[in-house]
Amino acid sequence: MKRLSMLLASSALMISAHGVNWVEVSESSSGSTFSIDLDSIESSDINIIDEKDVENITVSMLRTYPAQKQIKKEKTAVKDKGAAKEKIDIKENSIQRSDQQLLISCKDASYYKRAYVNYDADDKVLKSWQSEKPILTTKDFKVTAPKTVGRRLIEHACDSYEQTKQQSV
Repeated sequence: MKRLSMLLASSALMISAHGVNWVEVSESSSGSTFSIDLDSIESSDINIIDEKDVENITVSMLRTYPAQKQIKKEKTAVKDKGAAKEKIDIKENSIQRSDQQLLISCKDASYYKRAYVNYDADDKVLKSWQSEKPILTTKDFKVTAPKTVGRRLIEHACDSYEQTKQQSV
């Protein structure tokens, strides 16, 4: 069942990446860029049990990491007792990008990470995760600090959502 949920999270995030309108919002001091998909911003039907009157939105976020060198490690393997040691090269793949789905509360600039998929430079999935929480409370959300990348992402998503909402009225 857990494998199925990971597959669903991966496919949902990959599907969202096809019809996208990525807008770069911020860059971190480490060189990572953060973008949001304006086409993915929508009202969420997920209720927070201790704050029912607050409208939350969902958004797809993309974090692109700076190019990194391939790391090679040598590992010594011993096949049998007393046998010669054999050196094996192991390549560690580093994350090139991370697609994430966030549930955002514009009221207090907080977010809850619903799912993510990490990719290497060859678009190979390194790790994926999807929340299995059936019920959320405000304690599940992380409040962002002012003048941070997280706050800028949330403010941009909330502003875009409000503009779209006003244009459709």
